Amino acid sequence: MSTTETATVLRTRLAAGTVQFTFTKIDGSTRLASGTTCFDLIPEAYRPKATGKRTPADLIAYFDLDRMAWRSCRVDHLVSIDD
Repeated sequence: MSTTETATVLRTRLAAGTVQFTFTKIDGSTRLASGTTCFDLIPEAYRPKATGKRTPADLIAYFDLDRMAWRSCRVDHLVSIDD
C-alpha cells in the first residue's frame, strides 16, 4: 500500500473511531499512538472551533486519547495501522 493510501485509510478510521497506529517521530524514535477525530469520542472542551484552517495534506491531525491533546504526524512517517 502506498503512503497516500495508508494515510487515507488512517484518516477514514480516525473519523470512525479509535485507532492505534505507529509512526516515526522527528527525533527518529517510534511512537504507538491511540487517537481519533470522531467528535463523539473527543471531550467537548477539546473539540476544534471552526477557524477555517485546514491541516496540510502531508500531516495527519488526531486527538491523542492517552495524552488528551491534539497531535499530528507526518504522512511519510507512518509505520503501521494496528488493528
